[in-house]
Amino acid sequence: MKMLRHFLCLISMLILPNIANAGFISVTLGNDSPGFADGSTPTVFPEITGAQSGQDAPFDQGYGADGLFGGSFDQNWTFAYAAIATTITNATLTIGIADHDSSASGSQVGDFSLDGTGNALLSADLDTLFEAAGGATDGQYKVYTLSLDSSLFGELADGSATAALRLSGPGLVPDIFSGGFAETANNGAFLIYSTLTITFDDPPTGDVPEPGAFALLALSLLLLYGKKSAGKP
Repeated sequence: MKMLRHFLCLISMLILPNIANAGFISVTLGNDSPGFADGSTPTVFPEITGAQSGQDAPFDQGYGADGLFGGSFDQNWTFAYAAIATTITNATLTIGIADHDSSASGSQVGDFSLDGTGNALLSADLDTLFEAAGGATDGQYKVYTLSLDSSLFGELADGSATAALRLSGPGLVPDIFSGGFAETANNGAFLIYSTLTITFDDPPTGDVPEPGAFALLALSLLLLYGKKSAGKP
């Protein structure tokens, strides 16, 4: 029995190093530890400005403005990583964003794309998340994660992916006359961070022996085991 265990262990050592493992890439831009929680309503000063301090655009400040002037949030950001030569099996895109006002009427997602493609699909998916979890208050911070459709995996293989998000009105501002919130023509926001994760097949790390070699090895060890077992009283 001991010899059989040794045989199984040896076969495992020969086979397992050659099985392809899953590769994984995760790239984060901005500040994914801003100091305030998903679903909270951080203050612009000092919480949001503190979280964005020292970050690269568009994670460095608010863009667009609620109200009549300033326009809506309309920014893009690029993930850079090593090119992927094997099959991509899964990918997600996460954004942490504040004051995007998705509790206002209508849709606050004007357009969302990856490398200029997938607009209809990504916009619809993000809008669904906005409407389902956008809260019911002005200035809320939310984290949204989209599972990217396999039709977009080709955009990820070259080691560069640019996400572009344009929000639309109405936005929200406090109504100082009657309380509550009033809807505005434009919709500014603060993009806090974004993460792209990609899972892909890793190539085998070594040459897999021919099937005949495994068979000969297995037969030899089994014969050896049989002889030792036969010699026992």
